[in-house]
Amino acid sequence: MTSLALLALAASPVELALLSKSVDGSTLEVRWQPLDATSPAEPFARLDAHPAETFRGAVLEGGAVAVVRVRAPAKDLSFAAVLSLVAPGRPELVLAEQVVRASRPLVMGGRLFVERGHPGADRSDGAVRVDALEVTEVDVATGRRRTVFATFGYWTHLAGAVGRELVLYVAEPAGARLVAVHVDTLAVRTLVAALPPLAHDFLVDPATGAVLFAIADPGVERWFVERVDLATGASARLAEGDSAALLPTVLQGGLAYAPGPGRGLAWLGREGVALPARGPGFERVAWVVDGLAFGRHEVPGALPRPFVVRLRDGAERPVAFPNDAVVDFAGVRR
Repeated sequence: MTSLALLALAASPVELALLSKSVDGSTLEVRWQPLDATSPAEPFARLDAHPAETFRGAVLEGGAVAVVRVRAPAKDLSFAAVLSLVAPGRPELVLAEQVVRASRPLVMGGRLFVERGHPGADRSDGAVRVDALEVTEVDVATGRRRTVFATFGYWTHLAGAVGRELVLYVAEPAGARLVAVHVDTLAVRTLVAALPPLAHDFLVDPATGAVLFAIADPGVERWFVERVDLATGASARLAEGDSAALLPTVLQGGLAYAPGPGRGLAWLGREGVALPARGPGFERVAWVVDGLAFGRHEVPGALPRPFVVRLRDGAERPVAFPNDAVVDFAGVRR
């Protein structure tokens, strides 16, 4: 997962920033959906989108939404996405191209960061292609772009942010590593010098000053939840399982993970169910607000089902999501 937020907000009506598209459709709708509404709100933006591609969003101050999507088919989809800014009553503003497909923009205060790149040459020996990769800051007022990190490799992923640092997972020909980049000075601090490839579902937990993710040792058919201290780089394994979808998650009350399909989320470090299963798949939580978990129940090969669940008793709260659509939570506001 892309980074997960734990929000503590005063009591007032909650609205969800929703991105939705019918399964085979080519129109991506963006709306602010009141939690208590009985029908889907009118979209404030309708964007062209590749029918088969994933889209992601993040909320900025003032009700604007940053959207990453692929607009049209391309021979190489690796960096075929665009970053756009949409807001009620304003036309779409394209801020950047050559964006990593299916990547989620990251918001730090009023600052916006995105993963971008350019494809390298195909290898005649069958080896994995090495691309030019970067993390770019985009000024939402002027559209000016600033490179905050660049390398040549396979993947540069925005894992999250703490304070003035971005946490990046970087996979290069020499190996994978975890680094912190100061967004003002651009100083790079190594957190973990060597990691196995294909780490995923990163979660930065500001409350404990740590980053968590799922990873497997090469040649071992087991997956682990790894925790790395952002101050010291010290690492520890917190859980293991047969599935790659261990989904480390911050909930009100502690850290949780997915022990297996159809088993919901379990607490890390203690017994008990943190979030009951909504069906045979996995619970991917995007946000936690006022005791409510907002997420998607995901079953491989099936349409993800969005949900809002009350954490104290696991009861699902009815929400007027668009019917028969792929839905992404971009954020919340009051």
